[in-house]
Amino acid sequence: MSDGELGALHVRGATVGQLQTAASSILAPLAVTAPGVDGFHADIDAAAVGRAAVARIRGSAHLVTRTPRAITSTDPELLKVTLHRSAGPAAADQGGLQSRAHGGDFVVFDMTRPYRLAVPDGCDVMAVGISRTELGRHADTVARQAARRLPADAGAQAVLSAFLLGLGRHLDELKGPAQAQVGDALVSLLIAAFTESAPGRMDTETDLVDRIRVYTLANISEPSLCVDSVAAAHGISARQLHRLFHRTGTPFAAWLRQERLERIRRDLLDPAHDSRTAAAVAARWGIHDPRHLARALKAHYGQSARDLRQGRREPGRPS
Repeated sequence: MSDGELGALHVRGATVGQLQTAASSILAPLAVTAPGVDGFHADIDAAAVGRAAVARIRGSAHLVTRTPRAITSTDPELLKVTLHRSAGPAAADQGGLQSRAHGGDFVVFDMTRPYRLAVPDGCDVMAVGISRTELGRHADTVARQAARRLPADAGAQAVLSAFLLGLGRHLDELKGPAQAQVGDALVSLLIAAFTESAPGRMDTETDLVDRIRVYTLANISEPSLCVDSVAAAHGISARQLHRLFHRTGTPFAAWLRQERLERIRRDLLDPAHDSRTAAAVAARWGIHDPRHLARALKAHYGQSARDLRQGRREPGRPS
């Protein structure tokens, strides 16, 4: 997210459609539905804080979804951090993990993947949209906690909660250097809160795996990227790299293939890339063998490149 991308936004009594438009402009395309559309209302306040987007949303019961069809390769790779203030529960669902957040709880969502957030009793929520690059080597540590409930009652989580609540009251007052400095503080607090709470805490090996992932994603378009080249770039042996990723539950080669295929799939589903052949799309993400691409797509998604594009063009068919 670039500086100045989001100007200050204030909407009172927003409709469902206005909330969807606002939330999509603040973060990335989202779908918002409500059980009582006619009686729905929401108040929205949002602004850029450094290179993060911060918003406070208070409104009636509704459901927010990030669907596979809405995710494209041109979307920024954002993480969304929400602080729930209302007493009623918020039901989060991403990647098969479900949780129920109450007032004072944080929940993280990875905007590059589908998710659902239901607030059946209405909401009062602070939301932060931040690029993975801003979190650097900590991005994967934060993303791994997607859809998990994180209480904000102690430690760095409590400090972050108080900071966000104060920030929500003074969004319009941050100008020039102060905005950037507060943005830097926000990033530091996010890292502190979500690495402090990470299962098993951060250790030397976890830190190294995060650095390897960040490096790999930054160079993912290079066809020569492999276990040997990545290991050499980090001063370890290929055997050590295999051991590190074995402990994560996903071998390095499988993880890299999955990341490449997900980006290829997003491009194939994106109308902006219709003029490119499937081979050209795959080459953009480091896969140059059409036969390998065809086998991998079929094995991973059960569809060919043509199937993916055709399904997107035909209403009613799953993408």
